[in-house]
Order: sequence, then C-alpha cells, then structure tokens
Amino acid sequence: MVEQVAEKTVEKVGAGDLRMEDVLTMDASKAMNLFRNRFIRYKKMVEEMGDAAAYEKMLEKYPEQQKALMGAFIDNATIAEGFKKSIPLLRPMGFITEIFDISQNGTDAALEIQRVCPALSISKEYGFEYPCRILCEMEQEAARRAFPGMKATLLSRQADGDCVCVFKYERPAQSAAELAKNTPSMFTQILELVGLIPTLLGAGIKMLKMRFSK
Repeated sequence: MVEQVAEKTVEKVGAGDLRMEDVLTMDASKAMNLFRNRFIRYKKMVEEMGDAAAYEKMLEKYPEQQKALMGAFIDNATIAEGFKKSIPLLRPMGFITEIFDISQNGTDAALEIQRVCPALSISKEYGFEYPCRILCEMEQEAARRAFPGMKATLLSRQADGDCVCVFKYERPAQSAAELAKNTPSMFTQILELVGLIPTLLGAGIKMLKMRFSK
C-alpha cells in the first residue's frame, strides 16, 4: 500500500519529481520520501520496459522542470553565483554544499561539492547499488537538455568510496548585456505559478527564523 501511494505521488508531480513549491517547503523527511519515490517508480518502470526506456520515461518532463528551477537561479547570473543562492534551499534537505567558481577563457563554470549524499543510505533498500544514475546523473542530463550549450559532469561519487561528490557545470560565458536581458525570467517563471506567493513568504519567514536562531 505504501509503495502504491508513493507511485501515485510521483506520477502526480511528474517524472522530474520537484516543483518550485516542493523545493521551498522541503525538509530532510520530505527529501527522503522523494528519493524513495524515485527508486520505487524507476524500479517498477525497469521491470515493465527495461532500463533504457525507463530512463528516458523518467526524463520526459525533467528538462522542463530543470529549466524553470535551475533557470530561476542562473538565467541572470553566473553558474557559481546562481548555485550559491540555492544553498539555503538545499540545506534543509540534508545537503552540505560548497560552490567554487572556475570560470575562465570565455567559459562560465563551477564546481559543486556535496559533502553528504542523503540518498546513498537507502538506495540499496530498493535494489540499487548506486543512487547516482537515478538522481544526480539524471539531473545533469536534464540540465544539458534544458540549457543548450551546458556541459554537466559527475567527477567524484561517494557511492564509489570518494569522500565527496563533485559536479562540474560549464557553459559559454554570457556578457553583462545578456545577463541583464535575462533578469525578468528569474521572477516571472516563479510568480506565474498561481498560489505560490504565500509559500514564498512562508519560506522567507522560515529562513529568517533559522538565521536568528543561530
């Protein structure tokens, strides 16, 4: 029964799983449920249609979601600047993240260091030796499809015994004029979601409480 409910939940939110309102209200418990739902759904789909077809099916709506979610942070900023802004949203999910700007020679590039992989401890429960293909590799493939010219590479994996997970993202550098031109899209894609404003306000209040409680 639990697995059936999880499958329906994942189908409802789409193959990419995450919506902006999900991200803004995410915590460690919800993140673990999200990972479990992904494993359950992927395992079921592999049994029905094989690994390659299941992978593509899971990716079906993911680029569109990645375009909206990631684009909100990097459309009007460098990759490093945008990713740094997303850290407060990742922290409640259990991720400990560091971002390094490695841009040079006309390339906008960043390294994303993840010190904790929350999904690693539960992937084996669902028959997966590594969570990487179903989570991180799929996220990077969605980014490549969502942003033409984007390169995304997984350089280091805790699942392989490495001490951290390291992701590299790069794309052609944008000029100051191009960045300024993209500025409105950061907000329009978010604010067009009807009913999201109360969630944004709630998230802001939550972040302020976390800041002053330290």
